Order: sequence, then structure tokens, then C-alpha cells
Amino acid sequence: MQQEEIPPLRSIDDLMGAIRIVVRQEITKALHPAVQDRLLTVSEAAEYLRLAKPTIYSLVQQNKIPYMKQTKRLYFSENKLKEWLDQSRIPSNIEREMSVINKLIKRKTRPGSKL
Repeated sequence: MQQEEIPPLRSIDDLMGAIRIVVRQEITKALHPAVQDRLLTVSEAAEYLRLAKPTIYSLVQQNKIPYMKQTKRLYFSENKLKEWLDQSRIPSNIEREMSVINKLIKRKTRPGSKL
């Protein structure tokens, strides 16, 4: 699967084209996951997240981390841990600017709206 090249941005139309490319790539990734999900033990999850094992147990006790429990063993989905990390990601300045631009575009394209 080859990723499309994002063209240089010169106008709103170029920006919308770039957004379409990124959305298409994300949909393709979601529909065709390349990496199979793995179940991790507490030790493996701690290593994956670069945290101490007691920290993992504390996060589990507080229900702040996605986990599964079978008998007395804890398991962690690698994909769910990645999603959990992504949820706490702070957007970059460019991402915030893109969000503002998208909101302005939506507001401008609504009937009867003024800027």
C-alpha cells in the first residue's frame, strides 16, 4: 500500500485536496490493519509504555488504562494501548491551526453565515 504525496498548499482548494488525501489514507489504514493485535503481559505493557510495573498496576486499579482480566492475570491489547496514548496526545500548533481553518470553512459554507 503506497501513500499518496500531499501537494504543496497554495489555496483553500489545495488544503481541501490535502485533507481528502489524509482522510483517504486513514480510512484505508482502518479498513486494512497491517499490524495484528498482540496481547501483552504486565511486564510487556510496562516495557511498551516505558513505565514501571507498579505504575501499570496503579493505572489498572484506577481504571485509567484499558486492560483485560482472565482468572488472576492481566492482559493488555497493544492496539488499545496505542489508542489510549493517542487520546492523550497534545495537538501541534499546525494541527490547531488546521482545526481553526476547518471550522472557518464550515462556518463560511453554511447558508446565511457571515465572517
